[in-house]
Amino acid sequence: MAQNYVSVAPDARRLYTADGRPFFAVIVNYVGHSDRAWAQFQAGKFDAALIEADFRLARQAGANTIRTFVAAPLQNEFPKNDWTKLDALVAAAERAGVQLLLTLADYSLTYVQTLGAHAGLIAARYAGHPALLGYDLKNEPRFYHLTQMRFPSANPLFAPDLTALYPPQRTPEAALAWARGDGNAAGWMSDDEAVRFANASETLDALLKAISDWISARSYRVSTVDFVRSPEAVPWQAFLDKLNAAAAAWIAPQLNAVRAADPGRLVTIGWSDPLLAALPANDRLDMISINRYPRDASPRQLEYQLTIAQGLRTAFPGKPVLLTEFGYSTSELEPAQAAICESAGWLRAYELGLAGAGKWMLWDLPPGPNPKERSFGLFDSAGLPKPSAVALPALAARLAPGRAPRGRVEVTATPAGSIAYRYTADDALFSSGNGRIGDAAARWQGQGWAQLFVDWQEPGALHVSATAAGEVTLDLGQILGLRELRDTTVEADGAPLPHTQAGSVLVFAIAPGQRASIRLALPSVDAKIAILWPHDDAPVAEARLANLTAYLTFPDSRAAVPCDFAHPVTLWRALNNEPVEPVATGAPRLADFNGRRVPVWDFNDVDVSAARDARNKLYFTVRVAGFPCRSNVWVHGADARTFMPDQYQPESEGLVRAGAWPAAIDARIQILWPHGNAAVSEAHLANLSADLFAHGTRQRLLVAQTADAWQPAIWLVRAVNNDPGERVARGAPR
Repeated sequence: MAQNYVSVAPDARRLYTADGRPFFAVIVNYVGHSDRAWAQFQAGKFDAALIEADFRLARQAGANTIRTFVAAPLQNEFPKNDWTKLDALVAAAERAGVQLLLTLADYSLTYVQTLGAHAGLIAARYAGHPALLGYDLKNEPRFYHLTQMRFPSANPLFAPDLTALYPPQRTPEAALAWARGDGNAAGWMSDDEAVRFANASETLDALLKAISDWISARSYRVSTVDFVRSPEAVPWQAFLDKLNAAAAAWIAPQLNAVRAADPGRLVTIGWSDPLLAALPANDRLDMISINRYPRDASPRQLEYQLTIAQGLRTAFPGKPVLLTEFGYSTSELEPAQAAICESAGWLRAYELGLAGAGKWMLWDLPPGPNPKERSFGLFDSAGLPKPSAVALPALAARLAPGRAPRGRVEVTATPAGSIAYRYTADDALFSSGNGRIGDAAARWQGQGWAQLFVDWQEPGALHVSATAAGEVTLDLGQILGLRELRDTTVEADGAPLPHTQAGSVLVFAIAPGQRASIRLALPSVDAKIAILWPHDDAPVAEARLANLTAYLTFPDSRAAVPCDFAHPVTLWRALNNEPVEPVATGAPRLADFNGRRVPVWDFNDVDVSAARDARNKLYFTVRVAGFPCRSNVWVHGADARTFMPDQYQPESEGLVRAGAWPAAIDARIQILWPHGNAAVSEAHLANLSADLFAHGTRQRLLVAQTADAWQPAIWLVRAVNNDPGERVARGAPR
């Protein structure tokens, strides 16, 4: 059966869908509706319709993936073949159009074999289901979990040789007292096992202290992930090996069960401890995931947490890396500032090449103890969107289809002690600030903290939104290179949006979260042949056939024509000084240009055999049927030097009389002579002369000297290098 779900892309860095489209996981974590967080599966609280409504809300906010948890009391239900709740959860995701990253075992178990059995049951139930992105074996397993787990054989961390290599500071009696007290050793442990647990914990503390000192000495430009592979880790290698063996023994039964039941499904672990995330045992996983929260709103803290994720990309070069949890609490930051910090985090994760990032979480919790932990939601407990929820749709539209990291993010500190950012790409400008943000190309002005998103990755259109009400000013001349705007439409929510226009500048008011769409009228097009490649990469002197590709833009701009541009595009070819003639009709397709999807036209199997003769050159241009078009000229030949062709000698002359205008003519430039006969390297001005011939003949056309005579407008078109041709002079008859 063909795989119909998200997989690891061939570059082993990103994810892609079953039909080959790139997939950046825009994740929102979900633990239930606000009034039943962490209790959505409890008796009297499970509501499949409410879960689906929440999934749809997350999708509307920009998420394409929901990370949620298999929590109590499900572990007592599905082993008895009661799938009522989990089936409803998966069906809700499918109907809402989101992928599920299903985090398993969000409950306590002692035996690793039982964990594996549960994972296998769930994977068998949903084998091949298209709504599942993958399985997360556990949320934030820690050293403690690895030491408290019952393995079929002895826990590697309790090996006697560790005590000899890393002598404990505590006596066995003190170690046992700690284990039975603050250490919370599992009740099944013997006293000897409890002492070994205490000793391993003491060694871990010493290792973490060494890591912290190492990171601090390097000004936090490195992380724990880097330490594990540094020379300074050598004295700790024996302990790291045992730690890795324990992690491998914990991972294997679960991973083997999932892969046996649902081959090809992505599997990860939602680590929060970078030390455990960096262990080689993780190489068996399909993705590496890490949960990290900046401790404050400084750029330095954000960058440090992302350094951990970036280090994991280096440590596991064949694995996509996800930042499965991050966020800022609005109990500590003003919501608009928290939203700016999170947007900077999303964009930096994208810029660093992560395969996805996840917001913690969909909902705030109702007011109560620990307000920080209760205030990470996209929506508050009353159901109102925070600025983060207003920003995420614009970010997701940028990130989700991203075929490769592109653009640049600048993150700076503000006088208010928070973050401001600016993201620039060849088809986007995002910025943030207070009161007035952006620049002369794209600017927002209003009250308070806000973000402005201007995106023109869709050919022929710009989309604009902001997180706060204000006035937007766009200079499309600076953004797109357009010299003028004709019949431009500005809409929002399907209705015209009032605006003013002066030259290439548009000004309009925008409401929070409102998406303004600017559609550009297309008066004419510029066509550019972008590539010619001979079949089998043959050299010019051997090639017989070649393929060419051209793209079309708005005149004098970098803006591609809309994807639905339907006018036929044809390729014209001239041999040496002969007139051009049509040789192929282009086949349209969408192609990648620096990570963007733009329409192009392919001309395949074009005859280029004439250029095998070194004396010949082929000249290719493009025309668009029924549409004004300028084209570049692509020269294909073995010898690219300038040459002077022989003049085309007429064999006869024909008089063009009134009412007998020719349907087609051949125009031939016969001579170019620089003023003063200057050399090419010295000439500033030149004169050119052209003759007109009946199409396909050597009959030169003459004009009768009468009032109603044929008086054609003959224009000279010049192309500089690979630029489109443009009119530079109108011919004077003589």
